[in-house]
Amino acid sequence: MLEFVKEYAGVLYTIGTLGLVVFLYSYAYHMYSAQQKGERDYEKYADLALRDGLNDELIEPHENTIKNK
Repeated sequence: MLEFVKEYAGVLYTIGTLGLVVFLYSYAYHMYSAQQKGERDYEKYADLALRDGLNDELIEPHENTIKNK
């Protein structure tokens, strides 16, 4: 197994790098398309660095996902 890794280290590195690049660009495209469709407004999240106090307005309303039984 170790010989295989040594022999194909360059190929494995290239495949891993290309996989990560595809993941990065697909995530960036997902964020872009969600912004264009109006599903999310990522500019609000950019303002979070400036408005991060406990008493500041929420970016999105908090929905309680725990249902009372």
